[in-house]
Amino acid sequence: MTTIHFITGLMTFYLKGEISKDDNFIYLKMPNTILGVIPLGRIEKQLMVNQIASTSVGFRLILRNLIIGLVEFILGLLLWQSPLIGFLVILLGIATMIGAFQTTLVLNLTSGERIDICFLVFEKKKAYDAVNMINEAIYKRIDDTNTRKVAEWQTEKFRDIGNSRTDRIVDAINNSRNRD
Repeated sequence: MTTIHFITGLMTFYLKGEISKDDNFIYLKMPNTILGVIPLGRIEKQLMVNQIASTSVGFRLILRNLIIGLVEFILGLLLWQSPLIGFLVILLGIATMIGAFQTTLVLNLTSGERIDICFLVFEKKKAYDAVNMINEAIYKRIDDTNTRKVAEWQTEKFRDIGNSRTDRIVDAINNSRNRD
């Protein structure tokens, strides 16, 4: 089973999401958090490959988080009289601003449902690796259900079986003539 692990947020770097695949299914495991910091379980989904219509990777900026991070950063500068608190608030602001930039993997399902999987902006390569892995599974599934290819394979197989049987019949006739 192929698996890709990824970080979903800078403040929760210890919580990892996971996308894995086998022959017929794509498995998603994504952590849940309260306020983006406190871990609270995870979402697990199991998708059949034939239910995935398309995939895409995009970039998005969450303006609200960028503004909140900027306010936290400025507040940290104002609280610099107490260096420890000021430093921590500045770090929180920087982490919030960085988290505002996200790479998003989108899975469009045949039912019309859309599943967005958010990656930290630094994990962009893993998002593209996941898309390639999922597309590979989709192509394999389509190729396996291609009736023309299956029919050609079956025809070739039956032709080989028929040729070997014909050869055996001819050999049997030749052997019976040689005995006479």
